[in-house]
Amino acid sequence: MSLFALQKTLGLLAMPAGLLWLFLLASALLCRLRDQRLAARLFLLAALGYAAAGNVYLGSFLMARLEAGVPPVSPSALQPLDAVFVLGGGTTEDPFGRPEANLSGDRVLLAARLWKAGKAAVLVASGTSRMGLHGRVRDLGEETRALWLDLGVPARAVVVVQGPCWNTRSEIRADLTLQRQRGWKRVGLLSSAWHLPRALALARRAGLDVVPLGADWRGRPHGFHLQLLVPQGEGFLDVQRACWEWLGRRMGR
Repeated sequence: MSLFALQKTLGLLAMPAGLLWLFLLASALLCRLRDQRLAARLFLLAALGYAAAGNVYLGSFLMARLEAGVPPVSPSALQPLDAVFVLGGGTTEDPFGRPEANLSGDRVLLAARLWKAGKAAVLVASGTSRMGLHGRVRDLGEETRALWLDLGVPARAVVVVQGPCWNTRSEIRADLTLQRQRGWKRVGLLSSAWHLPRALALARRAGLDVVPLGADWRGRPHGFHLQLLVPQGEGFLDVQRACWEWLGRRMGR
């Protein structure tokens, strides 16, 4: 084991997630030494569950399962599309209220690349979110539009879905209505690759025929690294995203 790997591992163990994991393991060991077997088993079970919930390898595996079957996008080989529907979720706001790309912002960038490559005549943005339970409503479509304009996409090539779209199902319905109104024949549906299978299932159910366009791939392979065994943010994020997608499929949303 290299000095760099050891330093990274010790550093992650010193982070809040790592410290909590060490506390659970130490509690299990202490209870076992005191012959408190039930408590020891409960602490060990909690430590194992916590480690799984934040494991980078498990998160990557689950995301790869979601992304399986989604074809990679090659702009040069893609046949031109009348419109590309870009699902919301790739933007956030900075502390000053200005839109910026978030961890899923690759879907916003890929759409701009497709337009610049002459593969998408129109880019369609949608989505609605709320800042907290009773907070301000954010128009994700307008946030996406602002980023596209900054990236050089002209306003004439951007359409923002009017009306709130609180989930993927409502976005699909709005996109279908817009397609019928505009008479678009060949359209694409762009989202994060791990989210695209659920979105495509909703599109098929609604009668919306689309070309799948995946971005923001998360199921990348990892070689063995000791530090990746420590529960950490990347693992928690991917495991939660995968569980959220499967829950959404079961609920049909």
